[in-house]
Amino acid sequence: MTSRFDPVAGALRITVADNGPGIPEHLRARVFEPYFTTKPTGIGTGVGLAVSLGIVEAHGGTLTVACPVEGGALFTIALPVGAVDVTSADAGPPRKANANQRTILIVDDEAEIREALAEILAGARHRVVAVSSGREALERMAVEHYDVILTDMRTPDLDGRALYQEIERRWPGRAGRVVFVTGDTLASALREFVSESGRPVIEKPFLPSDVRRVIAELATDGAVGPPD
Repeated sequence: MTSRFDPVAGALRITVADNGPGIPEHLRARVFEPYFTTKPTGIGTGVGLAVSLGIVEAHGGTLTVACPVEGGALFTIALPVGAVDVTSADAGPPRKANANQRTILIVDDEAEIREALAEILAGARHRVVAVSSGREALERMAVEHYDVILTDMRTPDLDGRALYQEIERRWPGRAGRVVFVTGDTLASALREFVSESGRPVIEKPFLPSDVRRVIAELATDGAVGPPD
């Protein structure tokens, strides 16, 4: 990985390269499509690059791919650089915690999705804890308060529906803090369950603005509150 400042474009360029076989020309236009993957079923979801593109574009940047003739793939991120107010950054005491800061639990077995959600929410000054399974989420919830619980619908050990039902059983007051995250078309029974629960849904690939909006709406609706 390399990075450099492009003074002409006023942008920071970050380049990530690999030494693999590259991407066939007929597939390059599709690698950023949601759910597109050349990996076997069950190995990849095809949302990683789509989510990455959404995050970069939300910051006013671009993400492109090229394949050099010598092989491999070359991904380039270009992010606009703004002026920094040095005086305000250095002056005065540290800022107090944001009154809108939330403690958020992320439950997803895919590391890239956990990391993307954590980056989005930490960037909005929320405190974030990320786990890879529903059972670990329950263990955390038994000892710590969370304002919002973002859970994937397809975690293998305890899926989103089972986790929600267990939260309802153990801590009824916290069920209203659950947000479902899904990257596929829900089966009819699962879609009916989500509708009946009345819980919000974030669909993959998501934009940072989508995630922040759902968190803000939960607070507005009164679901986010003091520890119960």
